[in-house]
Amino acid sequence: MIPDITSFADIHTHGRTAPDAVTNLRPCEMPAGDYGTAWFSAGIHPWDTAEAVPEAYWLWLDNIVADARVVAVGECGLDALAGGTAAEQEVVFLRQADIARRAGKPLIIHCVRSWHRLLALRPKLPDGIRLIVHGFRGKPELARQLLDAGFDLSFGTRHNAASFAATPPDRRFRETDEDIKQID
Repeated sequence: MIPDITSFADIHTHGRTAPDAVTNLRPCEMPAGDYGTAWFSAGIHPWDTAEAVPEAYWLWLDNIVADARVVAVGECGLDALAGGTAAEQEVVFLRQADIARRAGKPLIIHCVRSWHRLLALRPKLPDGIRLIVHGFRGKPELARQLLDAGFDLSFGTRHNAASFAATPPDRRFRETDEDIKQID
């Protein structure tokens, strides 16, 4: 049985597995060894859009998302500091949102200096799936805008305490991302 994303203590981490964590896989990456009680998200990061996304990435994503151990699509999204052009990133992001919709799984969103673009794309994102902005560090005003637009927020060890407090508990997630230290 696929667990609900709300059952995890850590919804986004890299390089470690645990029964209460969702480990992110990058294109064509497959978990090594015995899965045990490990859970995963899989996606094409905006950094992977600097060149045309190979068809092999899409085949991998379509196949791995069908695996019950993959509980979310992503991390995917928009990054003004790295990757392809804004338009290229948006095409890749929206295609992954459609994959998440078809799979009925949440979308884990990476967003760096692209909040206006993310909010503008909201009408094109599917209804009926969780849209989770990972590693949110923004101010409470931005947190409210995102929450009002239907995004949930995930907080790492470095976050704005006021934004964390302003996010309703049922719309708030925790993550370690690259940091192995748990969040208080």
